[in-house]
This record gives sequence, C-alpha cells and structure tokens, in this order.
Amino acid sequence: MSVSTDPSIADVLAGTVTDLGPFHGFGGLHGGLMAGLLLREARRRAGSGRVPVETTVHFLRPSLTVPDLTGDLLLDGRSTAVATTSATSSGAVTATATSVLSTPRAGSTPGVTAGIPEDIVPLDQAELFVIPAEFVPISTRMQVRPATPALPFTGAPHPRLSAWIRLTEPVPDPYERLLLLADTLPPSYAAILTEMHLVPSVRITVRFTPAVATTAFEWVLVSAETVEADDDGWLSEELRIWAADGTLLATSTQLRAVR
Repeated sequence: MSVSTDPSIADVLAGTVTDLGPFHGFGGLHGGLMAGLLLREARRRAGSGRVPVETTVHFLRPSLTVPDLTGDLLLDGRSTAVATTSATSSGAVTATATSVLSTPRAGSTPGVTAGIPEDIVPLDQAELFVIPAEFVPISTRMQVRPATPALPFTGAPHPRLSAWIRLTEPVPDPYERLLLLADTLPPSYAAILTEMHLVPSVRITVRFTPAVATTAFEWVLVSAETVEADDDGWLSEELRIWAADGTLLATSTQLRAVR
C-alpha cells in the first residue's frame, strides 16, 4: 500500500506548505482555510484549556503566498479570552480575525437549538455534485451532495442552498474542520440568479456549539439562506451546520458583495 506524500490541508494549517495553489478557493487561499489558520493562532495565544466559542474573519484581499500570522490577546479573563489575529502576504494584510474562547463549563441555562429542515434529502439519497477544480482547486479535497433541488445560477424561487459536505482528507481539529466546511457551499444568493456573478465573502462569523467538543462527525449538512439583499451590491447570509445525526454544530453569518 502506498502512502500519499502530497501536501494536505492539515499541512497548510501546520505551516509546512509553500505552494498554496492547490488550496485556493476563488482567486486565493480558501476562506475557510484562512479562518482556520487565524483561529489556530488565536488558540495558541489564549493558551490550553480554552475552547473556541466564536470567530469573526474579515477578508481584505486574496492571499496568494504563505501568510505570516500575528496577534494580540485583548482579554485574558478567568473564563473568557478574546484574541485578534491577522494574516500578511506579500507585505499586505489579507485577513483579520477576532476570536472568543472560553473555559468549558457545565450548562446552567435553558438551551435553544435548530433542527434539520424537513425538506432535506437524506444523505444516502443525495447525489454527488462535482465542483470544477479549475474554478475552486481545493474542491478536489471535498465532496458535496445537494440536499435540496436548488442549485447555483438556476433561477430558483428562493435564495437558499443546502448540501451534505465532507472533507476527503483528515483535518483532526473539529473547529478548524468546521471553518472549512462553513465556507464550502456556494453563495445562497446564487440560487436565484441565472447569470454568473461573483459573490465573495467579505466577513464571516462562525459560532461553535458546545457539541463540537464531543460529537464525532464526517458528513455535515450545511444550509444557507440569503436573508437580505439590496441594489447596493451587499447581502446578508445565515448558515447552519448539523452533524449527520442532527446535532447542531455551528451557526454562521456572512456579509457578501455581489460583483
């Protein structure tokens, strides 16, 4: 049996890859992978014993070379830490992040969670959809199975997209894996379009549920919906991610620009 020596997503996160081309999304390093790098730096600064609660990333420009990571610990409290991190490539800041981390604690307040929508096609009945690698090189490391009839640029009646998604190579840390999965689905706004438009993320916020620390997952259901879009070229998107057993793992909001 042969063992692959090709660089992996885990290698990028570890900082041992120099050619980022195979890990590009649209035009630069995949946004979820950049978010994972920034969160890893935030966790390093916050110290062991803290788990990610939420991270917000602003994408300023495409990152074409290996980024240098810097950061500051803004708060180092008894139970909560807040860290800011940034990525610089070719002398320019390409992304910044603010991450909230917390010491795990037992729940003492009523919980509220969202269940999987009833109109979702079950995983074992959903068909594979291949994203062209020439558009999104990192897509060769993912599998996507649409879970509702709507597809991008098909003129659907509602700006919503849902799909079962998994990575085809190991990313051991579940928080970093979720950041990749949260930025894999095409923009939900594209569902109502009939002509190609770029709809890049300018800001993404991901809130992790406590279940991330205890739930084993491979395939996840990602459901995204554009909740507001105007003729100024900006839109707001909301997203939820469930494990295959229906456990809610994360929620997300995105600010996108229509080009």
